[in-house]
Amino acid sequence: MEGGVLESYLADHNWNMFASSLIIEICRRFGSDTFFVSPGYRDAPFIAALQLHKGLTLVSCWDERAAAFQALGWAKAKRKPAVLICTSGTAGANYLPAVIEAKTDHHPLLVITADRPFELVFATAQQVIDQRDLFGKFVKKSLDFPAPSPQLNAKAWMSYIKMLLETTTDGYAGPVHLNLPFTAPLDPEVNALRPSNIQVAEAEAAIDRLSFDTKNHSITQWDKGLTSELVDRLKSAKRGLLLIGRLQSDTERKAVALLRDRLGYPVFADIGSGLKFESRMEIPDLNLPQSQQWIDLYAPDCVLHVGKRLVTRHFDDRLARWKFPDYWVLSDEEQIQDPYHLPQRRQYRPDYAQLLAALPMLPYDRSLEREIRSLQRSLGRVKSPGFNFHDVAKVIRQRTRSELFLGNSTAIRAFDSWCFGCGGPSLEVAANRGVSGIEGLLATTIGLSLATRKMWTLVVGDIALLHDLNSIISLAQSEAKVRVVVVNNVGGRIFETLPLQKYPWVKDPLISTPHDFDFKGVAAMARLPYQLAETAEDFTRAYEAMLELGESCIIECKQDAEADLMFSRALAAQEIHYE
Repeated sequence: MEGGVLESYLADHNWNMFASSLIIEICRRFGSDTFFVSPGYRDAPFIAALQLHKGLTLVSCWDERAAAFQALGWAKAKRKPAVLICTSGTAGANYLPAVIEAKTDHHPLLVITADRPFELVFATAQQVIDQRDLFGKFVKKSLDFPAPSPQLNAKAWMSYIKMLLETTTDGYAGPVHLNLPFTAPLDPEVNALRPSNIQVAEAEAAIDRLSFDTKNHSITQWDKGLTSELVDRLKSAKRGLLLIGRLQSDTERKAVALLRDRLGYPVFADIGSGLKFESRMEIPDLNLPQSQQWIDLYAPDCVLHVGKRLVTRHFDDRLARWKFPDYWVLSDEEQIQDPYHLPQRRQYRPDYAQLLAALPMLPYDRSLEREIRSLQRSLGRVKSPGFNFHDVAKVIRQRTRSELFLGNSTAIRAFDSWCFGCGGPSLEVAANRGVSGIEGLLATTIGLSLATRKMWTLVVGDIALLHDLNSIISLAQSEAKVRVVVVNNVGGRIFETLPLQKYPWVKDPLISTPHDFDFKGVAAMARLPYQLAETAEDFTRAYEAMLELGESCIIECKQDAEADLMFSRALAAQEIHYE
């Protein structure tokens, strides 16, 4: 088998490669056939075993932080564990931001960190730290394996790898960690003390007998009594309100769309729901004073929140001020989805099929529809005082037919708050909203594109893309296709719309992080097509040209630092004329 492709499952060159191929084959059979590999020497036995296996996809990524976010994107799309492998020392520490996001937002990852043998961990050897429990509470389970040797118990290794893979997807999905030490030699040499033919055959036979539990075991119960109670309350509500948070699948979106239509309540749909502004009863975001005034006069007596939390915080703020409406939360979130800890909140994992079967079509108030439509139309008439994030969001919303990934801070809020009346097709929208970080956003989009084999559009701010510059080079060398739209307003300008903008001596430069960089040189270095837009008309032309191109590219939107603030003020000043 030396230097060739395995005809059987396992490599027998030496114990390091035998143990590695054991892990790889179990991952493959579980459905985790894509490995995100970062270079190094301590993980060389694992890489050699990967190269000999059939039916795998290997993604090379020299930046461990970017590799982890690519794996996160792949896991988002596939909903099964992506596998990461890196060398020893601080390499694995670079995985931490993506591991935290995966744990918080429930995405499965198998993180494998190669390590020095135990004898070297506390002996001041090169490139060594104590890697046991490296990710602490941010993984569901962490195991520290012994170094492969002639004493290796193959059945125990199989059992534990199977356990780790099942743990990633069971209940609330999340990352798991395997720390895997290797002793020299690390090269794929055929060693005299390698596994025997009998040992290899026995291990392969044991693998063939393995079965996997891939079911997601729910940790909360939904029964007929609960359905009846909720349906009775929804039917009796005089002023109901439906909040639609992030939804995870097409099946969930279809069910929630049916629920929305049957209820006939005023609704707010988060941009991550995939149902944004599909309803004539949809309220613009409560960050707008006009929406705040309308909803406070409406004063809901029953609020149903389906899906994960909203991008906007304003509904949470309002819920705490209204006079004790019934507050039902249907979400698969592990934690309490209620920052104010309201005593009337009841939270359950959803069973939409049972709920829809019991819920009749409820009538809705035509006068409410007319008021909400007037609110939408009046705000939609506001003209941009200058080229800003709203112009970018409007063009993309109207013209995009591909999947959309939204960066955090202003990028996602522009689509969530400012796209009323924009029209356009339904979009699959993704974002890293577990902890709402700004690192690894392009890397995550690359992973999504690799998993789906589709073109994605990434909309991101300049500071976020500066955090992920290495991924621009990765994109150029990847099979992924990502259209990168970066809004360069010279710093973190979301703070211009917050009360902190009154205190420039605090804000500048350590919070707003102003700079004088552009992305033209980076695009040239990566040999990616590049367009510059300095007006809304420029952007429309550039975006349409890149749509025609159909390849990875970068469009840089140069904007004034206060452009978004000026648009927010124009919206706030708009008078609403109810029809």
